[in-house]
Amino acid sequence: MALPELKTVDIGGTPISIRDTAPTNDDNKPVIVLLHGLAGSSQTWAFQFRTLSEYFRIIAWDMPGYGVSGGFVRENPTVEHYAHALSAMLDSIGAFRSHIVGQSVAALIGAAYAAEYPDQTLSYTFCQGLTGLAGLPEDERSNQRKQRLETLRKMGPESFAEERGRSLLGPQVMPMVAELALTIMKRAPLKAMCQAVEMMAQTDFYEIAPRLVCPSLVIVGSEDPASPPEMGYNARKALGDGPQETIEGAGHYACMENPAAFNAALRDFVISTNL
Repeated sequence: MALPELKTVDIGGTPISIRDTAPTNDDNKPVIVLLHGLAGSSQTWAFQFRTLSEYFRIIAWDMPGYGVSGGFVRENPTVEHYAHALSAMLDSIGAFRSHIVGQSVAALIGAAYAAEYPDQTLSYTFCQGLTGLAGLPEDERSNQRKQRLETLRKMGPESFAEERGRSLLGPQVMPMVAELALTIMKRAPLKAMCQAVEMMAQTDFYEIAPRLVCPSLVIVGSEDPASPPEMGYNARKALGDGPQETIEGAGHYACMENPAAFNAALRDFVISTNL
């Protein structure tokens, strides 16, 4: 199906924009919730809507502060703030139990949601995720936080996309896909990107992972410079037993770079949890 139109839902007076296949799909289908990363949007998941909506109800949000979604007032929201906003959004549209997929920095949000709301989480997918900075020595954590924020503020989203974004993609990415990914990156709002960095600086995936009780999948890209395969292997160990899929040739956006392999891995995993 085509990418669903954006609609907004109200959570306590704050609008959150989402794409949702519910109006055209069977409500009895399992729900997959797709969470985009630092320089993404709900449009990041266009290839998943196109294919996976045959099997599942697919929901993707624009993270708080992105698109027309209202942002956080505080400059340094915690991962729990994002997880609670996600829960409120899903409750408002009647998606009370779902499979959560977090890409890049949103792997932290997905993990926090799964830990905070175990009865609402059917499975969790660490999709080329970042593991946060809070587990680092304080000096290193502080330096990484400062460098990331300074880079974003100095370059801005457009220059960041052109100068850094291309290096996140695999060497064999199709030009059309590369341009789509970069276009999405350029539209990411600077303030919300900085808030996501602040969240990451306060979060340690390895502290959250042992709290998860649901089935989990780890997806890595063999050519991912931001979340290399070794990071995925470590995440798999932290989460316990479960499958891991490597998308060969993919950079940091396997869901766009090789959607056939990505969709097959996610589809088979979600179906297996319902057997």
